[in-house]
Amino acid sequence: MNRLTIRHLSTALWRPASLRQWVLTSFVIALIPLAVLLWQAHASLNGINDLAVHEAQDAVRNARQIENLDSLVVDIERALRQYDILRTEAARDTATAQLQNYSQELSTLCFGAAMTQPPESCAEQQRLLTELGDQFDQAQGAELNEWLRQLRWRQRQLNHHIWQNLNDRLAHQQDYVNSRQQRLNVQTVLLVLITLVLVFWASGRIAAPIRRLDRMIRAIGQNQAQPLPTQVKGPRELNELGERLHWLSGRLEQLESLRLALLRHASHELKTPLASMKEGCALLADGITGPLNQSQREVLRLLTGSTERLAQLTDQLLDYNQLLQQSDVERHTLNPEHLIQVTVQQHGLALRQRQLQVAIDCSLAELYTDPRLFQRILDNLLNNAQAYGAQGGRVLIRLRQHGGALQLDVANTGPSIPTDQRDALFAPFQRGQAPRFDAVRGTGLGLSVVSDCARLLGGTARFVDQADFDVCIRVQLPLKDSTE
Repeated sequence: MNRLTIRHLSTALWRPASLRQWVLTSFVIALIPLAVLLWQAHASLNGINDLAVHEAQDAVRNARQIENLDSLVVDIERALRQYDILRTEAARDTATAQLQNYSQELSTLCFGAAMTQPPESCAEQQRLLTELGDQFDQAQGAELNEWLRQLRWRQRQLNHHIWQNLNDRLAHQQDYVNSRQQRLNVQTVLLVLITLVLVFWASGRIAAPIRRLDRMIRAIGQNQAQPLPTQVKGPRELNELGERLHWLSGRLEQLESLRLALLRHASHELKTPLASMKEGCALLADGITGPLNQSQREVLRLLTGSTERLAQLTDQLLDYNQLLQQSDVERHTLNPEHLIQVTVQQHGLALRQRQLQVAIDCSLAELYTDPRLFQRILDNLLNNAQAYGAQGGRVLIRLRQHGGALQLDVANTGPSIPTDQRDALFAPFQRGQAPRFDAVRGTGLGLSVVSDCARLLGGTARFVDQADFDVCIRVQLPLKDSTE
């Protein structure tokens, strides 16, 4: 085997396993405690079964031996009485043979494997048999009856001891079964807990790279500045998916940089000809090139309006481009009511022309936030309210703390917005169907700027329902990032 083959083998061994192999391996590991439990249960059942069979065989053997001893006692009594009457050599041999048979059966019963400790009645019975075998040919009448009575009585005692021994062994067997059952129950609980731990470990082992991929996708979607994890550290398929996400993230960053560069250069390149067009229109309006007739003044008015419109669009694009490039948030403590008053004064001329009544409700003495982002939110919301609000209507600006968050509400009277169109208005270059009541045509960037500023501050922007007002936009910021 050459070095190249060894290198290929080592690479294959250290290569991450596939998702299917991970799942199968996790199932096998989780099934190991269950297999151990089945093996333990099988071993316990086999032990109990062997014990039950052995005890049953011993009980049957003892019962048969007791029955044989009872029969031999009857045979001994019959043979001895025959010898007592006949006094012949044949009767004596018969009695001696019966006594020897009884002695052998008694030895087998009392000193066999089934009897762990022979009772005292065995030795007494054996002693009685020895005396009876030596002296029965000399006994007559009452003496023989006394020996036979003792033989029967000791046989009954022996039967009692044997049955008591069988009952004790049965109780011991029951205790053994109970102990094995308790042990099996404890093992079952422990192995089930181990199985659950292994199942959670295996599921976490499979879910961890998936959660890591989810964080990567969210980071790409939210355009976060943090670098993506270098490796997913999971199955081969998920590792390959992580590499593709890295490639996609790089590709998106490249396209985003190209888009921003194009937007920046296009906006700056438009400013120079726009300035020339505005200066030329101003010269024509002042009559420096000569007097203008009514048709020429009408054309000049259209050119001036279009130039101002294009200049405003260019400024909005530059402002939106600057917002997209801003990633750092610089928070300072400020007076929120003063900031709201300054913003309202900046829109004072447009508000007076529309005859809008502005009400300010600020319950906070100070605010810890980024002044530029917060003022940009106020500026765009107030511009949206004066542009789409009804002539002579009302505007409400309310800043308060609600629960664990700060809420900035800007509401106005005027045409309401359908519920199914509200979320789409926060996307760039999306405009609603409601008409603007000012002289400027909207670009659809106002609410998008509000949403992006709120996101940079860690909050959200959405439409809500407000009593006595037709439209209300609420910006909700987290308290921990906005106040101290």
